[in-house]
Amino acid sequence: MISVSDLSSLYVQQSLLSTLLMGAPELGLVASHLSLSAVCLYSAVRTLQVHRGASAGFLLHAAASAIAIGCDLLWEETEGPSSLHSSSLWVAGIIGLPLLVFSFFWPNGDHLTANLVLGSALLLATFSGYLSQEAQMVASYFTRAGATLAILMISVFTGNSYGVLGSLALAAASFPFFLNAAEIPHFPAEMIRNCVYSVSFLMLHMALRTQISDES
Repeated sequence: MISVSDLSSLYVQQSLLSTLLMGAPELGLVASHLSLSAVCLYSAVRTLQVHRGASAGFLLHAAASAIAIGCDLLWEETEGPSSLHSSSLWVAGIIGLPLLVFSFFWPNGDHLTANLVLGSALLLATFSGYLSQEAQMVASYFTRAGATLAILMISVFTGNSYGVLGSLALAAASFPFFLNAAEIPHFPAEMIRNCVYSVSFLMLHMALRTQISDES
């Protein structure tokens, strides 16, 4: 016969299990942000002696992911284009990715394209205060698409397999249709995106090190 204490113990265990399952998506999201921040920080340190522009680009993404944990997961969530989280993600995309593109083009001697990409990004960031929320979103999408295409193009021409894989992963994580198709119950799209971004930035870091070491 099951006693009252056994029933009470079983109820407590079920309650704890339910709490863990309900909190699993949020814990997974925190883990994905931590993983992305760690990968970007590692890539920033590893590329510091190779190319400081690339190191700065990785560092911007590491900071944006760390800020996401503080603003959206540990503190009360804030919304709107003026929030710290939205601003950090936007800056990481608008300036961080062009810095990576700059790092791919400059060592190959294409200084004109490198300066044009970085100059356009800095100009866009300077006048970001005059852009509406919709304009900022469009600018972010176009910047990511352009950076992905540029890295893919130069990686194909130079035979850099890491760059090809990294740019394809970056493209997959950047397009909304991929997130909608990849969203699985208990696994938010943002978590999947962070994991794909981690793979992408790790590949791009290896691509830069391989490209510059081959040229030297």
